[in-house]
Amino acid sequence: MTTEAVLKDLEQAFPFISVLSSPDQEILLGLCRYSVIPAGTIIMNENLKCSGISLLVKGLVRIYKLSDEGREITLYRIGRGETCVLTAACLLGSSEVPYPVSAITEHDTLMVVVPLEPFRHLFQTCEPVRQFVFAAIAAKFYTVLGLVENITFKRTNERLMDLLISKTGGGTYPLYATHESIASELGTAREVVSRLLKECERNGVLELQRGKINLKSLARS
Repeated sequence: MTTEAVLKDLEQAFPFISVLSSPDQEILLGLCRYSVIPAGTIIMNENLKCSGISLLVKGLVRIYKLSDEGREITLYRIGRGETCVLTAACLLGSSEVPYPVSAITEHDTLMVVVPLEPFRHLFQTCEPVRQFVFAAIAAKFYTVLGLVENITFKRTNERLMDLLISKTGGGTYPLYATHESIASELGTAREVVSRLLKECERNGVLELQRGKINLKSLARS
């Protein structure tokens, strides 16, 4: 059973809870199990099966795909008020199917997990729960669709520049990241990212420092 403070924060993060009927609200809140998870913790991998619906009250989680060769690509992130759509998809399919992705906390995270079968019952009987789940699935579907479009139709150097512009606010502030982490975002090799960044530095587009990238005005023009 969670504390009163966590329950209040949970209701604020997930407004659909407050419009549930009193019995349904009591069922949901009474079943919640919460965990405080440090940053850098792998909380899901491709060997696990779905056991419940994850509701993120605080923090940030990166959802990624790992190849057989050990390369990663970031699919999307979930933050406060969101759920991993792949756990939500268990409602619509079988909980016996292992996760097709992995997940790691990027910030200290407070996550609430609701057991699958009781949440499935609420999904079937409560319109606010259905609306929340379908909205979450739709939002991340478009995120992944955009990722597929970028991988298919854009060259790696273009995707790298898009990422740098996005992460630095168009060069307003530096990006603190390793070449390895950038490669994981783009789904490519670290060596490719290092080579492209060096080319950009030679062309005067950016400045490289240890663990830090400064994008110059030329990249924003």
